[in-house]
Amino acid sequence: MEILADDNMEGREAGTRGYDKAAKYVAKQFKKLGLQPAGNNNTYFQEVPLSRSYRDASKVRLNARHTDGSIIELNQTTDFLVGGSLTSAASDITADVVFVGYGLVAPELERDDYAGLNVEGKIVALLSGTPPGIQSEERAFYGSRKAVEASKRGAVGIISLYTPVREKIFGFERLAKEGLLDGARMTWIQSNGEAYSRSPNIKVSATFSMAGAEKLLASAPVPWSEILELALAEGGKTPTFDLPIKMRIQQASMMDLSRSDNVIGMIEGSDPLLANQVLVLSAHLDGIGISNTDEEDRINNGALDNAAGIATLLETARMLKTMAPPRRSILFLANTAEEKGLLGSQYFAKKPTLKEREMVANINLDMPVLTYDFQDVVVFGGDRSSLRGAVQAAVEQMGLKLAEDPFPEQGIFTRSDHFRFVEEGIPSVMLATGMANGGEQAWADHFAKHYHRPSDDMSNNINFDAAARFAELKTRITLQVANADRRPLWNKDDFFARQFNGLMAEE
Repeated sequence: MEILADDNMEGREAGTRGYDKAAKYVAKQFKKLGLQPAGNNNTYFQEVPLSRSYRDASKVRLNARHTDGSIIELNQTTDFLVGGSLTSAASDITADVVFVGYGLVAPELERDDYAGLNVEGKIVALLSGTPPGIQSEERAFYGSRKAVEASKRGAVGIISLYTPVREKIFGFERLAKEGLLDGARMTWIQSNGEAYSRSPNIKVSATFSMAGAEKLLASAPVPWSEILELALAEGGKTPTFDLPIKMRIQQASMMDLSRSDNVIGMIEGSDPLLANQVLVLSAHLDGIGISNTDEEDRINNGALDNAAGIATLLETARMLKTMAPPRRSILFLANTAEEKGLLGSQYFAKKPTLKEREMVANINLDMPVLTYDFQDVVVFGGDRSSLRGAVQAAVEQMGLKLAEDPFPEQGIFTRSDHFRFVEEGIPSVMLATGMANGGEQAWADHFAKHYHRPSDDMSNNINFDAAARFAELKTRITLQVANADRRPLWNKDDFFARQFNGLMAEE
């Protein structure tokens, strides 16, 4: 942790020399521990080709007119902000606007906010966030697919409208003031040379404040105030309709190519029948780099996020190498670009370096808070697959307790690297220290004072006895999964197993 969180690593941002130093360090540790190279070309590295994009704020424009020709007076930075693009250096779109409510498509809930609408070649205006009354992880999943659904239906642009909920979480004024749309965004480059996008038809995007949304919907058949009232009620169903508006959005983005490596090692399984089944242990190696501020300390060292996860991964590998080889193979993935949208894990999950082997499960570590003597453990996604049984057994062996998700409203199961394996149908979980014995305060302090800040460094009273126990727990869980007679399976009829065609238990 001291090495990875040192100023010399410059915050380990993907695509920088600091990250490359960290990757080389982890590869050396893999070799020292006796892990087999499991990257490309018999190395520990899988190069991830990246496209980096910065919005050119001086060249973005948005104009709107009613169909009778009258101009809608909108002010940039107070009413709207135009976003950049990950796939195109410049776009200029003029199109009709359609209001699609939250823009959700949820067959399980018998909901399709696009029903009866034609959005092909148009710009969709949709409410930010997701409606209340839907299970939190499933709600987060549906929310993450809004651009995907718009693109599938032929929309060419998206306008996200602020709601009171979004304003409370992250105010529009702050969004504009801090220039958060100007920072680097990334995606990975496909084999055809094109930037990967889950919503390739979307060419332009913009975010509207509540004041801007009220102006935009002034000519709507339903008043903005009534739309908000319906949106914030249980289920959040609102009317949807064509707007009598023609809008032109111009975006410009400065783009360059980069690269960053996943670091991958392997312990070969010993069972001839099970060795081709691979358990993936993952943790992201990247951080958020150096802040663009006037503060004296600008390096985001990322001690807990996620040097702690990588250190635990290495310690798990060390302990496993002192034991008899497990029945299944175990792959250790220190992945890049988690902070840029779970890109390194997505690239590996879609382009695994395993040849004909099959990934059967993923156990992920992301920001374990190791500043207190934890007595319980949280396993995000544990109630969705048989992996919970493995965690439960290991927890009991160590005299700990298994706790429920303390942040259900945040949908954390969809927000870290394990979810990229879920999207490939692979049962996955993320481990975290729990809320008992001072954990609630420790987590609250970290989020309030240190998360994604330069103060997430080695000076924060890290409890290395607790860290060692956490690594032992990870090792015990790994052995439970790797040596079990039966591969991990999704629970019968689990929501995510159905979404991504995962193997489910019969009962």
